[in-house]
Amino acid sequence: MRNSRLLPILLPALLVQGCDYVTTPIEAPSGGNNGGEGVMRKVLLEDFTGHQCNNCPGATQTALQLQAVYPEALIVMGIHVINFAEPEAPAGDGFYDTDFRTPAGNDYADQFGVSFLPVGMVSRKEFNSSVLLDDDAWSSAVSAILGEPADFDVWFSLLEHDAGANTVSAELKVAVINPVSGDHNLTVCLTEDHVVDWQLNSQANPPDVPDYDHRHVLRTNLNGSWGDPVVTGSAATGDTLTFTYTDFPVDPAWNPANCALVGYVYNTASYEVMQAAQREFQP
Repeated sequence: MRNSRLLPILLPALLVQGCDYVTTPIEAPSGGNNGGEGVMRKVLLEDFTGHQCNNCPGATQTALQLQAVYPEALIVMGIHVINFAEPEAPAGDGFYDTDFRTPAGNDYADQFGVSFLPVGMVSRKEFNSSVLLDDDAWSSAVSAILGEPADFDVWFSLLEHDAGANTVSAELKVAVINPVSGDHNLTVCLTEDHVVDWQLNSQANPPDVPDYDHRHVLRTNLNGSWGDPVVTGSAATGDTLTFTYTDFPVDPAWNPANCALVGYVYNTASYEVMQAAQREFQP
């Protein structure tokens, strides 16, 4: 019989080509996300998960319920990590063969000490003396951040998906709303929603679910695990920086209709995410 998977575990380029562009210039919405005053912090919920973690679907439901309450203010990423995300032997038998892990996800698990699942981080901000939070604390941690004035605004000023060449290009704007001290970086991730595959689920009968709907799966990072410098030392109000990522390759197996880019600015000393933005390939 399959184990319940509840116990803690030990941690063990750019191309230009083609045609068929789908070009989506992104206008900054009114009331914020335009580099102006009155911008509130958005929240990034990183849901560490794995297809052989039987309690992870319940945590993901918690994340999705929160996202339904705060659709414009909460961004969710499902990050598959550690043992519970490993493909199950024997390989190729059609059961739990997919490896959703990524180099960035592995780096985050190592950096923040993820040794059990499910667990998550809410803008990587400490809550109740911990950055890693059980899903029953996510709601309170999200509420504690929402409504705070933002020091940064982040928005996608341009997104282009080239269906023929399987590439994506993006331009992000980062505006400084209030004076900022300390080094900050911008990380840009690519996620895919509604990935149907196997999942162990304690809420299902039988618990081995072959057609589980995996949500907001982290697929890759456009600029590495830790991103590009935005602020070095300090920055004054009114500074605006532009970051461009051109013809980043998209795996043909990923469904662009369900793909999105997530960009977030974080403090490199504390890792706290200060602002985030998301843009779907096909709005």
